[in-house]
Amino acid sequence: MVDMDETLAHLRGLDDVQLLAVVLAATTARPGLAPVHAAAAALSAGGGYTPDIPPDPSRPTAPPEVPPPMTMGTAATPSPDYTDGGVPTFDRVRDRIEDRFGTALGSEELERDSQVGRDLDEQWQAREKAAHDRLDEIRRSMKNE
Repeated sequence: MVDMDETLAHLRGLDDVQLLAVVLAATTARPGLAPVHAAAAALSAGGGYTPDIPPDPSRPTAPPEVPPPMTMGTAATPSPDYTDGGVPTFDRVRDRIEDRFGTALGSEELERDSQVGRDLDEQWQAREKAAHDRLDEIRRSMKNE
């Protein structure tokens, strides 16, 4: 077992840069300590961001990370479907909607061609015929009165 007093004494003897390196190494791959690791990483990168512990709701949070722009094959050539900021273009969105619409139409056609789809079609046609026959019967009875 590690002696806590001895460990704390050793940590207090470190300068800020050394202690920051220890915090980064100790919090790596520990999801529960992710905020501590992020704060230490920001400090070591020179960001100067220090989170409030406990968090202060009046203080703004760190700015969100912006993903790099999408690329087709090379890092220098941006994809024509996205802006430099990584936002999809109107053409990209339209193409995706058209693809989904086409998929929906195709799946409907495939469903109709299946045995279950044919059975439902036959039931629908039988109901339509029964309704038409009943309507004709009602009309004939109205004329005879």
